[in-house]
Amino acid sequence: MLTTILEDPLYLQFAFAGCIALAILTLPLKDIISVGFYDISDFFVTGMIAFFITYGILLTNRSIVSIWLFAGIFFVSMIIIMLMNILVILPFKNRAENSSITSIYELEGKEAKVSIPITLNGTGEVIVSTGFTRVNKMAKIYDNTDGITDIPKNENVLIMDISDNILYVLPYTNSIKTIGKPMPTWNKKQKK
Repeated sequence: MLTTILEDPLYLQFAFAGCIALAILTLPLKDIISVGFYDISDFFVTGMIAFFITYGILLTNRSIVSIWLFAGIFFVSMIIIMLMNILVILPFKNRAENSSITSIYELEGKEAKVSIPITLNGTGEVIVSTGFTRVNKMAKIYDNTDGITDIPKNENVLIMDISDNILYVLPYTNSIKTIGKPMPTWNKKQKK
């Protein structure tokens, strides 16, 4: 059957189109049916490449086309796809971010705003701006010696610690933001 497909350009075109369709249809099965760095979609992409190259060779020289040539092209393209998966795709995939933040522990030391008031023994919620997004996280009051009993809504807080996916915060005033235009002290006008 494979020799019949390899000898007719029309059948090669159908095999090429079939491999494209199967590669697209098997994308959801990519993580389920895989062997190491090679999965079911890659198998059909390899077939597509092999049929395409064999079609090009068939148009130029009919006598060269054989099952062995097709198998050789298939295995060479399979090795190239595996190397591309190992050397290019997997390193970038590992560095890619799946969400707006890479780790909750990177929030430590960041400034946040209270969205649900936090009481001494209760849990509230804060909004943390990370890059272009905002993340809502549960928050409690950090152990302190200042005697803070509650933190009202819209209060700025500083994330002091993170434990069990709960942010421990303290009220915080960013001194750079609070500095407005300072009043000059050397030329005060006396108001009557």
